[in-house]
Amino acid sequence: MARTETLTAYKCSFTYLKRNNPLKEEMKELIKSETPPDYAWDSFVSDFCEYTSSLVVGKITERAILLPDENIHQRESSDGINKWRIVPYAGKQGKPFRIIKTSTGQKYDFASDSAALYEHNIFLYQSAGSAIAIFHRQSGSGCKSVFLEVANKMLREKGIKLEMELYLPLVSAGVDVQATKLQLQYVRNIETSDIAEKIHNKRKVEVIQELGLNLESQENSFVKNILHDMKLGKISQDIAFARIKQNCPNSDIYNDAQLYLRIGKQYQKIPWGEFDSLFGNYDITESLHSKFRSSGDFIGSLTELSDEYYNSIIAEENVDE
Repeated sequence: MARTETLTAYKCSFTYLKRNNPLKEEMKELIKSETPPDYAWDSFVSDFCEYTSSLVVGKITERAILLPDENIHQRESSDGINKWRIVPYAGKQGKPFRIIKTSTGQKYDFASDSAALYEHNIFLYQSAGSAIAIFHRQSGSGCKSVFLEVANKMLREKGIKLEMELYLPLVSAGVDVQATKLQLQYVRNIETSDIAEKIHNKRKVEVIQELGLNLESQENSFVKNILHDMKLGKISQDIAFARIKQNCPNSDIYNDAQLYLRIGKQYQKIPWGEFDSLFGNYDITESLHSKFRSSGDFIGSLTELSDEYYNSIIAEENVDE
């Protein structure tokens, strides 16, 4: 089965930290008047590259990120829009992992002091009126969460933070999406001897215990509020999951969840880890594979589709105005 290729867009802005701001006294009036920080995106890209030139770990996301200077590609500006393609290496860390050579089946084991990093493409667009970041995801794998966490860890010293609001194509299309139930689960991995499943990271799990929360009940409205913040990109999935468990008694055991949704007149159940993919992902699988077959240039094809998606977002924003 071909991997799924998607783009996820976020509207970005810099704001002053309102709590625990190391420069609060100096910036008190600016914070009060909600004046945006005088911080340019080219400065952010340069600062972020310097900050992540050596491996940086996101404690909340439990992922690592590394951005070498040669992986920053300043693109030609057009129509007053500054453009970058940055290619950080990002992935899981802090846990043992195994790599299997597909041609021979040879296994390579790494301890928890190693990190498994993959290339990820991020497209940044900055104009006088807005800034948009578009993350390329392959089969659900992306780097947005660790990118945001590490960026704000860096920016904290400046007394500012990066806000990222998820662009919602489903909502824009007028599709009514309602969460109806959240099923917290305690799951345990099942060891498998199937080499194909190990290569493709197909996880078999056994559900040991479950706790169902009816989201159409007023008593569980706090869950909907947390999901809303996660949908807008205000908090990560990990933080949202932790907050939900904090509000449920005896919930420490749960390590996964299933979300039940009503989409228009249809019902759908999705794994907790695929929440972003339902609401924010723009599927480019067919278009990208078609362009790549014709041109043989994967990055060129991906860049073209990202530009098209950006232009459609800007066009919709202009219509709304």
